[in-house]
Amino acid sequence: MQQPSTLGERIRAVRLHCRETQEEFGRKIGISGNRVSELENGKGGTGAGVVQALCSAFSVSHQWLLSGMGEMLEEAEKPGDENNLSRRLLMLEEKVGRIIGTVDDEGIKNEAVVQVPLYASAVPAGIPAAAADEVESWLDFPRSWTRGKKNIYALTVSGDSMMDIGIMPGDTLLVEARETARDGQVVIASLNSEVTVKTLCISEGGAVALAPENRKYHPIPVPPDSDFRIMGVVLAAVRQYR
Repeated sequence: MQQPSTLGERIRAVRLHCRETQEEFGRKIGISGNRVSELENGKGGTGAGVVQALCSAFSVSHQWLLSGMGEMLEEAEKPGDENNLSRRLLMLEEKVGRIIGTVDDEGIKNEAVVQVPLYASAVPAGIPAAAADEVESWLDFPRSWTRGKKNIYALTVSGDSMMDIGIMPGDTLLVEARETARDGQVVIASLNSEVTVKTLCISEGGAVALAPENRKYHPIPVPPDSDFRIMGVVLAAVRQYR
C-alpha cells in the first residue's frame, strides 16, 4: 500500500484508521468537520495547535504526521517526560521555523509551505500598491497552491459577487500578479480605476466582459476605449473558521 505523501493524506489516513467521521474526528481535535475535509484535500495549511491536538487525541507520531517518516502510531507518553509531544513540537518549530517538509511524487523533500504577503487593501475596495508598507501581514500557504509561480500575493474579499463559486466576503485570495489572463479565469481587474474580482470572459470576436458568479449581478462589459488592466489571476481562496 502506497504511503500517504502529503499532510492532508496523512490526516485522512489517521481518521480512516480510527474509523471516525469527519465531524467526530474534528470534535476531538477542536475543529469543524468542514475544516477536516479542507485539510484532507490540501485546502489551507494548519498550525502546531491542530497537529498537537491530533497527535495527542489519537496517539499519532508527530514525526510521521509532519514528514511521513517512521510509524503512524506511537505509545502514549508519560507526563513530564523530556521527550513529550509538546516539547518535541516546540523543538521542531525552533529548528525548522515556519517551514514543514513533505515528499513529492519523485521522493524529493521540498518546502511544503511558503510565505505570501497579505496586502491591506480589500477587493473590490482597492488594489494594493507595491510599497512594502502596504503589507498587512505574511501568510503561510501550501507550496502546491502557488503552482511554481513566483509573484504571489494575497488579498481579502469584500462583497458577494463571486459566492456561487465559493468565494465569500472575508475570504483570502491567493493571487499570481500578472497582466494577462485566459478566458474563464478568475482575475483581479481594474476597470476605469475600479478594482474587482470577476471571471474574465472573452468572446470569439474578442469582446471582453467581467462576469460575476452570482445570479443577482450582471456581467460588466469592457469597452475597447476603457482603462482596463488585469492585476492578477486568482489561484485559490481561503476561509478561516473562528
